[in-house]
Amino acid sequence: MDAFSTNLILAGLPAVEREQIIGACELREVHLGEVIDEMEQPIRFLHFPVDAAISVTDMRDEQHIVEVSVTGKEGCTGASVVQGSDRSPCMAMIQIGGRAVRLQTAVVMDGLPLLPYLHAALKRYNLLLMHHAVVSVGCSQFHSTPQRLARWLKAHWHRTGLATFPFTTEFLAAQAGVPRAAAAEALEDFQDRGLVHKTYNTITITDHGGLARAACACLAQAMKATDDYVRALNALARHHAKT
Repeated sequence: MDAFSTNLILAGLPAVEREQIIGACELREVHLGEVIDEMEQPIRFLHFPVDAAISVTDMRDEQHIVEVSVTGKEGCTGASVVQGSDRSPCMAMIQIGGRAVRLQTAVVMDGLPLLPYLHAALKRYNLLLMHHAVVSVGCSQFHSTPQRLARWLKAHWHRTGLATFPFTTEFLAAQAGVPRAAAAEALEDFQDRGLVHKTYNTITITDHGGLARAACACLAQAMKATDDYVRALNALARHHAKT
């Protein structure tokens, strides 16, 4: 399955672990807005994005939704199962459609003693999600809407590799947890400065350096956390390849 070489967690699987789970894996198309995990509901599958992006979201009601983090090809949803909880702490919703490898949670948990790399990788990914959640909370309290949107767009590019996002202003505002009017004003300013190109339902980064300069210091923190995670994941893969 070529998707195993694209998702960073799956790419690091030792041959013996890959053979153990591959029969339970399914490569499937996922679509914008599809909810794959509900808050406080059992996690039936882990989803490893290939070229999709999955929003990990706190949803109190339809009027109060805010993104905690986003999962791209660096990770997976449902990783909290290895911490002892079989219920999702957040809602997971497809933010950018594409492909993801779906793996039954029961297969992972039943075989966990024989999956030492996957177990360690999922725990390390949980640490990254916690780090991003902390950054997101601090950013929402202390920084302006333009700074937060610039950080959000650049951080998503860093995590997913995508420069064009299929988002309306309303959708982006909801995901970033900012008022729609403030988001629209900030995006218009970004477009006037040549940082992004916006249509009704797409936002494209056109000046990566300029957008990074418009962001708050949280961007550098989030990117460093992701880079540290990737290095740790590579080290885990090398270690378990030898055992």
